[in-house]
Order: sequence, then structure tokens, then C-alpha cells
Amino acid sequence: MVGDLQTGQDLSIGAGCDYRAIVEHEILHALGFYHEQSRTDRDDYVTIWWDQIIPDKEHNFLKYNDSFITDLNTPYDYESLMHYEPFSFNKNESIPTITAKIPEFDDIIGQRLDLSAIDLERLNRMYNCSKS
Repeated sequence: MVGDLQTGQDLSIGAGCDYRAIVEHEILHALGFYHEQSRTDRDDYVTIWWDQIIPDKEHNFLKYNDSFITDLNTPYDYESLMHYEPFSFNKNESIPTITAKIPEFDDIIGQRLDLSAIDLERLNRMYNCSKS
């Protein structure tokens, strides 16, 4: 679940998901983070190929308006740990469901190495933490 439920929540990491960055991704959801491509301005940065998405998985690509989620006054982050990979929920393993408007970022979106600098900035802003 996304955000503070006031009662806590259990996080479950399934088989094949026991990598540091995937755990960080799920913890960021619990801390209130949505997927980067859910931002209202995402169409300026990525293209969603709706016809390539597995039926009944389209909800994973919905945008949310600014009253629902916030970017905390930060730019779109192709490097975010919260960004989907190009082949997420795709029908055909060789055809992407999401591509960057700047093709050089196609190899970066969906990275699962570590939090990006903007992920860290948002986390600090959301929880009023200092960077020290």
C-alpha cells in the first residue's frame, strides 16, 4: 500500500524480488511514493504504448493528478527507483510498453541499482529531513 496507513503495514518481498533496490522500491511505496510514470506531466517525458500492455494491467500505467500525488517540486526523474522498466507488463517480450521521449534514457528507466539523487531529495522533502 502507498503511504501511512496509521496502523503500520507488512511488506512482502516475493521470490526473485530479494534485491536491495527492489526492497527499497517497496519501502518507498510504504513511505508514500507512487511510480514516477504516474505523474501528471509524464507524457512530456515518456510514451505509454497502450496496445502493448497485457490486458487488465493497464491500471499500472494510470496518471494521478497533483491533488493525489506530489512531485515535491522536483523534475521528472528517468533515474528514479520508482520508474517502470521499458518492458513492464508487456504482451510481447521484444516490444516495450513504455519508452523515454529522449531515447538515451530508455536504458536508464526502470533501473534497480539504487535510489537516485532525486529520490533522495524527495524523501528528504517529504519527511522534512536535513541532508547532513
